[in-house]
Amino acid sequence: MEKTKKKKKIRNRTKAMIAIGLIALLSLGGTMAYMTDYELASNRFTVGKVDFNLYESDWDGELPNGEYASPSDATPSDATSSDASPSNALGIKEAENMYAGKVIRKNPAIKNNSKNDAYLRMTVKVPVASVITVADNGVVNNNGEEADTELFTYMVNEDCGMQPLSPYPKEEDGCHIYEYIYTGGGQHEIPVPAGHDIPPLFDTVRFANVVGGQIDEKTEFIHVDFKAIQSGGFGSPDEAWAAYENQSHG
Repeated sequence: MEKTKKKKKIRNRTKAMIAIGLIALLSLGGTMAYMTDYELASNRFTVGKVDFNLYESDWDGELPNGEYASPSDATPSDATSSDASPSNALGIKEAENMYAGKVIRKNPAIKNNSKNDAYLRMTVKVPVASVITVADNGVVNNNGEEADTELFTYMVNEDCGMQPLSPYPKEEDGCHIYEYIYTGGGQHEIPVPAGHDIPPLFDTVRFANVVGGQIDEKTEFIHVDFKAIQSGGFGSPDEAWAAYENQSHG
């Protein structure tokens, strides 16, 4: 009889300890780190197993896997963004000599290199300046008065699978910021499948027809970045992005 009572007490204690452990695990739910990925210029980091790569083969020669196309006199391992083409005929070189109306190659595409489906948002940051511009036919715009003007324009490719989050840009630090969501060609935001390669958002950018002498050499170029978060475990894109923001600012 005594042995039976002792066994019952041991079983009860074990159950209690398991219950306490489960409660502790559940209480950690609000502090769990979600799998995310974020990229801005050369500053990039990855958390968890969400691995996206933003690459621009016509801008700096980068390939989907993060490597660079090699010039004729170098091996692939030696190639960098500064010598990624035999002729160096890349957008990054074309941008070194800017003039009014110049078209520059820049083709931001994204590859989901991970094994996870994930929501993706791309951001395009366009510098704005108060300048005098002319139309393509040579006529001065706005009666020759200065006006706030986006210094670069681009045309979104129809087959990229991205749609603008809003028809209006956000204004921040003298720039217009456009955000795009992945819809796969539909109307609603969906996850980017694992291994999927998203075609370029656009292929070229065009410098505004700015009347000479108004823009100096320090003019900021157009910038593209992205953020991504796992889709698993969330009931909707809004829920996932809310968690992303909480984690980013937590």
